[in-house]
Amino acid sequence: MRLGFIGSGDISHFHIPALINNKFSISAIGSRPNSIKCLKLAEKYQLSNQYCKGGWEEVLSYDIDAIMICVEVKACLKILKAALDKGKKVFVEKPVNFELKNLNKIKNHKNIKNVFVGYNRRFYQTTNELKILCSKSSGGTITVNIPDSGYGIQHIIGNGCHMIDLLRYLVGDFKIVNNIVAENKEKSDINYFSALCRNQKWTILINAHSMKPSNFSISINSDKNVYELKPIEKLSIYEGMNIIEPSKKLPLRQYIPNLKYSLFENSKFKPGFDNMHKNFRLFINNEKSNVCSFQDSYDTLKCCWDLIKSDASKNFKFK
Repeated sequence: MRLGFIGSGDISHFHIPALINNKFSISAIGSRPNSIKCLKLAEKYQLSNQYCKGGWEEVLSYDIDAIMICVEVKACLKILKAALDKGKKVFVEKPVNFELKNLNKIKNHKNIKNVFVGYNRRFYQTTNELKILCSKSSGGTITVNIPDSGYGIQHIIGNGCHMIDLLRYLVGDFKIVNNIVAENKEKSDINYFSALCRNQKWTILINAHSMKPSNFSISINSDKNVYELKPIEKLSIYEGMNIIEPSKKLPLRQYIPNLKYSLFENSKFKPGFDNMHKNFRLFINNEKSNVCSFQDSYDTLKCCWDLIKSDASKNFKFK
């Protein structure tokens, strides 16, 4: 499987080993013209002869089966459009672009169904185990926690989108019943948002706080069980409660959830990446695969913007 690889950022060091493990042959690699960073990346993975001094446009000139785009978000759309014009299957890192108006420019491209978007958390073993449990459930309540080490809209759109996509993957689309957005007028940004959402089976509470000392998590109360991804790489299944009565040593009644079992995402590759590229290979061959499509990515981005809708979000400028 001949692949043209476009990019040289840190995430490339996770993609390339997983691609090689899935029998992709990188026939050409480039980013900006004369990129020293990309040359060093190529050298590290014994791809010096495949390095394209002319950059991403030279990569697209090669006889290849598929294209991978792994560049900074602001540079992504122009390259994606050129890749789609080639008619090849394309893997592109999430979120493709920060702005819906920009995604609208290629939404109706004749080859848009050739796009595979890299939301890697869809490909965790923990995620797919939970998806099965959710499909069998009669419904319930879900709490989603989206903290971040960064601040405001930039991080909610650029990184929090992972959690919104994961939520949509697990339980389907949902409507926003009500949302509260706390704006920071000094920064023309937001401090946090909270949203109450619903679909036919689930009542969902989403909390997203900048700089919150917490972890990304999804907690699902369903029937007599609690399913928890915290962190996302660990799935815990709780069933029943152990009650410990007060004692002289600890004069408090304790309610201890009974842990039925735990499942950990365990891989020598970045979590999800090996399975993601396995599915990308199937996608290229038009075989049955788990795919995050361009439409999936578009709907996730739209949901993110709807969740933070406020005066601050109207004219926000990304760095």
